[in-house]
Amino acid sequence: MKVRIYEDEKFINLELSGDSNWFLFQMVANELVETFEIQWKTQADGLDQRYWEFEYRGIILTLHLEHYLGISIFADKSKNQLEKARQILCEIESHFTEWYPPV
Repeated sequence: MKVRIYEDEKFINLELSGDSNWFLFQMVANELVETFEIQWKTQADGLDQRYWEFEYRGIILTLHLEHYLGISIFADKSKNQLEKARQILCEIESHFTEWYPPV
């Protein structure tokens, strides 16, 4: 997958897809569970958004689907250790750069 990390005022973002495909979201969620052995803390689904929160190595992250933005994982800068969050998102980015969803 073509992925990228970027930051704004509030979040460190890992963009996974510009497509807001719910099936792809589920495949990414399954891959996170299998590869990183995470457990979901919160799973909130709306009509055009999904927010699934998980903790990985002490950092709170959110797998997010937004109809207009696609699929991403983000860390809230106000709730996390920034350097550790950046390292973890880089680790996840590295995995998903080489990962291709089964068709």
